[in-house]
Amino acid sequence: MKKEKTTLIKPKKIKDKEPQKTALIFSLISLVVGIILLTSSTKAVIVVCYMIGGIVTLFGIYHLFRYYKLNQELKIEDNQKLIFGVTFLFIGLVIVILSSALEACLRFIIGFSLIVNGIKKALIAINNRDSLILILGLLFIAMGLYTILAENIVFQIVGVLLIVSSIIDILNTFISKKNKV
Repeated sequence: MKKEKTTLIKPKKIKDKEPQKTALIFSLISLVVGIILLTSSTKAVIVVCYMIGGIVTLFGIYHLFRYYKLNQELKIEDNQKLIFGVTFLFIGLVIVILSSALEACLRFIIGFSLIVNGIKKALIAINNRDSLILILGLLFIAMGLYTILAENIVFQIVGVLLIVSSIIDILNTFISKKNKV
């Protein structure tokens, strides 16, 4: 019996740049969203309300269209589709129309929860004579008041974090690309 000599085929190295491109694109999108949240968080919340309201409205129109098609083509009355359609259409339009009021309510809810949390921390700090927790509680109260009376500090903080994170990701992408070359 003859022994056959087997040769191994080495796979070619493929430089896949797609993950780097995808990471770079997501980092740039994250950077833009962070800048928008930092500079105009109120408008960003209103735009999100418009988008959510638009999607809910379209969902309602879809159900109304399905109800109409079933009724016309198959002579079937599906009242559930009619009810869903009218309800979603109404809710979507209310969200769009009242987007500014929803933004103010959201700001009030976040601010109120920060104030309550700050008061709770301050009371615990006074009972335990812990000055660090007292400072933290007072900071929470101040952030809550600022959120209610001024702009949305929560979204501004998220904006700053997104900006910092995306800049780090972009730098890492270029550094790793430079090291691989």
